[in-house]
Amino acid sequence: MKVFAFGTAAFVAVVLAAGCSSTDPSSAQSQPVQGGLIDTTHNYAVGVCVGNGPGQCQLLCSGALIAPNLVMTARHCVDQSPQAIDCTSSSTVFGPQHAPTQYFYITTYYQMGQSTKGWHQAQQIFTTPGTKVCGNDMALIMLKDNVALSEAGGSFVTPVVQYPMTDHTRYSTTVTAIGYGDTSATTQDAGTRHILQSINVLCIPGDKSIDCPSQAMTQMTVNEFISGDSTCEGDSGSSAYEQKAFNKSVPVSFGVLSRDGSSGSTCVQPVYTRTDMWKDFIVNTALTAANAGGYTPPSWTAAPPPPSDGGTTDSGTTEDGGTPPPPGSLGAPCSDGTDCDSGLCISTDGTNYVCSATCDSTGDGSDCGQPNYQCVDDGSGNNTGYCISKPPETFNQSGGCAVGKSDPSKPVPWGTVAIAGAWLFAFGVRRRNKR
Repeated sequence: MKVFAFGTAAFVAVVLAAGCSSTDPSSAQSQPVQGGLIDTTHNYAVGVCVGNGPGQCQLLCSGALIAPNLVMTARHCVDQSPQAIDCTSSSTVFGPQHAPTQYFYITTYYQMGQSTKGWHQAQQIFTTPGTKVCGNDMALIMLKDNVALSEAGGSFVTPVVQYPMTDHTRYSTTVTAIGYGDTSATTQDAGTRHILQSINVLCIPGDKSIDCPSQAMTQMTVNEFISGDSTCEGDSGSSAYEQKAFNKSVPVSFGVLSRDGSSGSTCVQPVYTRTDMWKDFIVNTALTAANAGGYTPPSWTAAPPPPSDGGTTDSGTTEDGGTPPPPGSLGAPCSDGTDCDSGLCISTDGTNYVCSATCDSTGDGSDCGQPNYQCVDDGSGNNTGYCISKPPETFNQSGGCAVGKSDPSKPVPWGTVAIAGAWLFAFGVRRRNKR
């Protein structure tokens, strides 16, 4: 966050902690999305201003419109907090609000140094329960009026609350950052919205594939995750947008930026507060905001639909009456590997392509994670295979396997390097790489 008053706490090499707030406007440090481009289009990524009026910002942060009158941001953008963040200290707690609620404003415009475009005033502020900073750094700002969908750029942001962000059948582990912070650790140029895409998520506590190292957990909590270098001061409160959904113009937020560190002029290792860990807080506040704004609550405030198995019918439902597989998950339609969480897009008939996954061909297919899928050996001799729906509709085990040629100038999805060039063309499976 950029505050002409607070900054973000630093997290370098797991243990370095730096300031999250201050009260002297002359000491303001901003965090912009470093290395990013100016972003004039994604207006659901908003600027948060605390001051005497629109554009008169004494504190500057970023946020995301998750509903017409509701902005999700960091709590330290709303409440006072220590300059140094130590997750092991009992004194690392939030204090009173920076200013009365009427002094909080947001703008959908890409520049905050103006007083006439995209401004909306706060009506009520909601914060997570408790006072600890680490893992608790989230706030919701309800506005006095509703932001039109057209002003928000055609979309509002969906916070990840129906499913955990660790569900990699639904979500990738890359994100996009959009914020109004500084463009480096040594500049003070916050106030203009920037965007940086395809940032790797470095670790999620308890995640089987990208768990956080034990030493990191001394300065973070299970309510948080870390991404690759991207954000700086002033970006506080900005969202980490899941990349695959973002590519489809569907903004989905994993969490809000809480703190990060610096190494020379580079802002490093941003720490985000997870939305899935605060789902009740977010959903309940969204219902309150919808009632105040007079609109139907967002669909994500409802309980998630039951998981589905099996293929889809012409009516758009699965054969057992459920809903189709979520985009990117096993069995979902795809055009190339970038459409799939696994990076694997295959066809059993050379025409219809669906997302698959690698599996142990010596097993019973249980590692595919779906009861109606089997593991078919890929012919590499490495006991690896593809997860294929059973019984396959047009699978011909006596046919030839044609593997789509990959473009050497483009990245190869994970899990393919070890078996590249080892095909025995034993099965009728065609794979489509990124085109």
